[in-house]
Amino acid sequence: MSSLPLSEVYPGVWFLDTEQFGVPGQGGVYLLPGQPAALVEAGTSLAQGRILAALEELRIRREEVAWIFLTHIHLDHAGGAGGLLRELPGAKAVVHPRGTRHLVDPSRLVASVREAVRERFPLYGEAIPIPEDRIHAAGDGEVFPAGGDQIRAVETPGHAPHHLCYFAEGEKLLFTGDAAGLYLGGVLIPTTVPPSFDLELSLASLERMEALGPRLLLYTHFGPGDPALLGAYKDLLRRWVARVEEGWRAGVDEGALVAQVLSEAEAEGLIPSGPARGDLAMSVRGVLAYLRSREGRT
Repeated sequence: MSSLPLSEVYPGVWFLDTEQFGVPGQGGVYLLPGQPAALVEAGTSLAQGRILAALEELRIRREEVAWIFLTHIHLDHAGGAGGLLRELPGAKAVVHPRGTRHLVDPSRLVASVREAVRERFPLYGEAIPIPEDRIHAAGDGEVFPAGGDQIRAVETPGHAPHHLCYFAEGEKLLFTGDAAGLYLGGVLIPTTVPPSFDLELSLASLERMEALGPRLLLYTHFGPGDPALLGAYKDLLRRWVARVEEGWRAGVDEGALVAQVLSEAEAEGLIPSGPARGDLAMSVRGVLAYLRSREGRT
């Protein structure tokens, strides 16, 4: 019996709980055995040892891994890519073209994350720069052979302008990153973090994901989910933004508004155990940034 929190969530698709932020059930990485093999997400740099151990557990040789599919460059998804590429000699990181420069030089990204997550920053590890020749900038609709399937990159902005989902075309599996929210402990949670959340783009991306006709959603946070969650997340996003906007237009101070929204969310069961309170605080601030930007205010 493996000591790793590793499970086969669909035939030939393995999910590793990286115990992100030191808590089980918060974030993970998908492993796709085959010729070639691939990872979906890299987690934070703190997950590297666990990911390499999972490859060994699944008897995936390091040189067999061709791709690390990154849904976006936020450190809980891509922070570990630089370290992993040092250990996976034949692999490249696949990322949206707008994310490439931040992987080559992560200094601005790290500063942005530090500002957004504040006291939680040490939980995000470090970001090792990636040589440009180890990065593949994926075009929308580009297809990659991996894990015995064809993996299509699907541009899905809204959570971030550089967000991609990955669709396994044969099995109709959709790796959602953060474009479909968080799904923690059976609870769907908005992720509308600064600096670039955009409601209209998010809703359009969710429509695009629904049009793919996925059989199963595979969340980074956390695990498999029913495709009906895409429609549920559209409704949740609209209500979440409206809730924050109501307080903002009433002139509630930002700190007080964050506390008010979190209190309401907790009462409604939107905050499961773990660090979700911090995530939701960031998500309130992300909506405020969106509202100010939409109206040309700072």
